[in-house]
Amino acid sequence: MGKTNDFVSGAQALEYPFEIPDFSYVFEAGNCDPLLSDNFETVGRIPVLAAGSNQSPEQLSRKYADSPELGPIPVIHGRLWDFDVVYAAHLAGYGSVPATFQNSPGTIVDVFLAWFTEPQLLRMHQTEVNYTFDRLMGCQLEVDFGRSPFEIFAYTAKSGCYNHMGNCLSLSEINASERSFPSASQREIQAILCKRFSPKLDVEKFIVENITNKVIKANRLKKMRNDSIAIYYSRETLISL
Repeated sequence: MGKTNDFVSGAQALEYPFEIPDFSYVFEAGNCDPLLSDNFETVGRIPVLAAGSNQSPEQLSRKYADSPELGPIPVIHGRLWDFDVVYAAHLAGYGSVPATFQNSPGTIVDVFLAWFTEPQLLRMHQTEVNYTFDRLMGCQLEVDFGRSPFEIFAYTAKSGCYNHMGNCLSLSEINASERSFPSASQREIQAILCKRFSPKLDVEKFIVENITNKVIKANRLKKMRNDSIAIYYSRETLISL
């Protein structure tokens, strides 16, 4: 099945957050090459944490498909203390429930730190229209290569976190230790939403309805956001995208 058909059928949504490597890499023009040392340039680059699919070379390939001239992006594997990656109270254009960071004392979550040039960052901003771009305050990050930067940035969902029975839901596809939130896969969160909004539909048809019917999607988003859980880590919002 082609990529366009995957989009319309909802298959792409169920693959979120897509394949995520367990190693640092350099992404360039659709290619992902392992990074085995700290021999990469950070001068003039902005360090941005990736919460969900931005950790995946597959998603970066989509976002930078038309911009190979922007050059390489070092993407460094690491661990972030007292945070988790959870589902946002939002539905992406292709039907997935995307991710956001949330405060989670005692949790250590696997993350990737992308070092963007300004043109690369501007391109990423264009794909994050339901987020704010923030400077994180006082977070503890350990990276596989190089020193943790003095300033760290991240995208934060404007909608807040999806509220499942009073709890955030972490992404089971993202590795973490000492989690305080229950976790779910993309298929499981879609099944939860389907049961809430359209219990007579199967998950695939529910996703397609969210892709193709703007009115129905808007009504569901309104309900998701009305009872969303606030994001409460310390940050300074620089841009509302």
